[in-house]
Amino acid sequence: MESGITLLLVEDDSFFAENIKQSLTKEGITVLGAAKNLKESVKIIQQNFVDIALIDIELDGPEDGITTALELLKINWIPIIYMTGHTPLKLRESIKNTHPAAFFEKPLRISELVVQIEIALHNFNAGNFPNFQQNQSDYLFLPADKGHIGVKVKEILYIEANGNYSKLFLSKEFFLELYPQKAYTFIFISSPMGNVLRELPFYFYKLSRSVVINLHQLSKIETNRLFIKNEEIPIPEGRHKALMERLAVVKSS
Repeated sequence: MESGITLLLVEDDSFFAENIKQSLTKEGITVLGAAKNLKESVKIIQQNFVDIALIDIELDGPEDGITTALELLKINWIPIIYMTGHTPLKLRESIKNTHPAAFFEKPLRISELVVQIEIALHNFNAGNFPNFQQNQSDYLFLPADKGHIGVKVKEILYIEANGNYSKLFLSKEFFLELYPQKAYTFIFISSPMGNVLRELPFYFYKLSRSVVINLHQLSKIETNRLFIKNEEIPIPEGRHKALMERLAVVKSS
């Protein structure tokens, strides 16, 4: 089993949640939570790096699992796996809006769940995660400066989360095209990073809970840091291997 996976568990049945947590922990997966509702889920994903979420559709509320997933995806675009004790025939369309990676009916078979977690993360990290709303244009219009600014996607260096907002770092050349009278700095975007990430193409990579980088702008990678246009960005502990697997790397002899 791949090590270092962090999973957000959203389940309001404490006994069932503890069983899942213990089973997945034995498989080397770090389970964050378990959260019982939307409020607890948001707190966890804002304070931790989360790779994937396992969410029960039938939460006691006031929000159900689908609403919870939609809100989590605004914060961080991650794979979602649903579970339920009932067949949600009336909920299929709303489920599709969150582009789930998998769906399970209770009781769960842990061995099958572990395989689906691995597949979901592999597809997500390889840029194959199905996001039908993903932007295919060379330009992306982002909320900033009391309106929307048109940004060339390839000129985005990286993005930092800032609560319900984001800091956008562009290449110096393109920044000066947009703001010829300003000193070079980041652009404050009035949208959470998850909303921005879901519109970006496959070559953008979530390095940490708060940083998304443009892999096409990478110039150098070391064990614990990388460089984008001479800007140094730390690599979180345990994330170097996953990053290298995403890149075309020639192995040393």
